[in-house]
Amino acid sequence: MVTIKDKYSRILSCLVILVLGISLVPVASASDIPSLPNVFEGKLIINGADVPAGTIISAYIGSELAGSKTIEEAGKYKLDVSGAEEDNGKKITFKLGLIESEPVSATYQHGAAPVKLDLSFEGDFELPVIESCSASPVYILNDGKDYSVIRAKVSGGLSEVASVTLDLTPLGGGVVSLTPESGGIYTCNVGSTLAGEFKLTLTATNSFGNQVTDDSISITVAKEDELTTRYGGADKSFSAEEIKNIVNNNEISSRIKYAILAIYFADGWDRI
Repeated sequence: MVTIKDKYSRILSCLVILVLGISLVPVASASDIPSLPNVFEGKLIINGADVPAGTIISAYIGSELAGSKTIEEAGKYKLDVSGAEEDNGKKITFKLGLIESEPVSATYQHGAAPVKLDLSFEGDFELPVIESCSASPVYILNDGKDYSVIRAKVSGGLSEVASVTLDLTPLGGGVVSLTPESGGIYTCNVGSTLAGEFKLTLTATNSFGNQVTDDSISITVAKEDELTTRYGGADKSFSAEEIKNIVNNNEISSRIKYAILAIYFADGWDRI
């Protein structure tokens, strides 16, 4: 038989379970609520002409990137600018590359209605283009006299190329400038007494300060006492066929080839 006391006990138990259940449900804080972006749209002009499709427009709140989008239709843009509630009233800066728009009045308003805002720019928003870059030969000797020629073809976008540099920090050096030649070609010679495989970063800068980098350049600096191990095959000695292949390999420097030939003929010139 169920007594009144039993009924009250069951009701009390249910209430305790309900209270505990509610306390375990996470309460969304203001920071958990997703921000509502400001939407800006309008005309987009650079140097008096429509900004071409495929160009990227970006927006910043302070120094923080708050939105970025590729333009789909020439001369027009639509961009979501996302900030937080504490960004209310902060200035929004619009950029094409490193170029800021002509002065406009735009501030972040959390959850505001879409804003029509035409933007115009003056200057070069295009990055320079590294059309090609290479090292030749790829394999050099670590005697400090051998070197690889770094060669790059660079164009500046809408402006002139200001500089092309190579970071030699991996080789124990610093940043060096490449020498301009005709046809947009830039070169420099790189040698080292350090041995190993090294990746080098090339940076091109145009006259508006826009930069682009390429880290595909790689050179290998070899010690003379490891040439047999590196190039001698599984038996760590040179056959006539291997010598022929090494001599005809343009990626291997002449100084390495001479050193290998000296090793090959060390037992006598009758091996010719």
